[in-house]
Amino acid sequence: MLKFTAIAFILIVGYSCSEADYKLTYFDIRGRGEFIRFIFAAANHKFEDNRINPADWPNLKASTPFQQLPTLEIHEDSETVILAQSKAIARFLADRFGFNGENEIERALIDMYGCQLGDLFDSTVGKNLTNQQFDTILNQNFKFFEDRLNKNGSGFLVGGKISWADIFLSQMTEFLDKYKNMYLDKYPQVKALDEYVRDLPGVKEWIQNRPTTPF
Repeated sequence: MLKFTAIAFILIVGYSCSEADYKLTYFDIRGRGEFIRFIFAAANHKFEDNRINPADWPNLKASTPFQQLPTLEIHEDSETVILAQSKAIARFLADRFGFNGENEIERALIDMYGCQLGDLFDSTVGKNLTNQQFDTILNQNFKFFEDRLNKNGSGFLVGGKISWADIFLSQMTEFLDKYKNMYLDKYPQVKALDEYVRDLPGVKEWIQNRPTTPF
């Protein structure tokens, strides 16, 4: 049996019993895994935050569905299912925790916004962009989401309650680092949504207690 060095960090805010246990495996960074951690936190649901050492990843890689992270192990009714792909994991959890709209149209819109946020991540985070390129991409996206929030009028991107796309948008602002306020001051609806998400009791506690990572 292969053995891997890992850091296990357990979220324990507001846990209520459930038939399912969840284990999220990712590196000890925020990256593509943090907005999933935010979803658990927003739902006040316990999960095992399994953070692996990069040195162990080559041996672990073959055991994952697509040789990539994050993965979510779902232990339920004597069965274990492993999900890959961060947005697929987010949709699954959103369905379980009530963060995926009230009807098919709302779910489609939430999915559309979530996919766009994934594209925003892919086009900016860790990319060798000029300041002008980065600024153009960020402003195009924030302008779009600011407009959506204004038109919806509830403070959320879709419908009258928080969705996984709202949570994803809020978490994405962390990657702006020291420039966050500079950007969000231009987009008051996005800023208000970000503050709302971060003020949720579970998310606030998660941010206060999560491991400190550079990215």
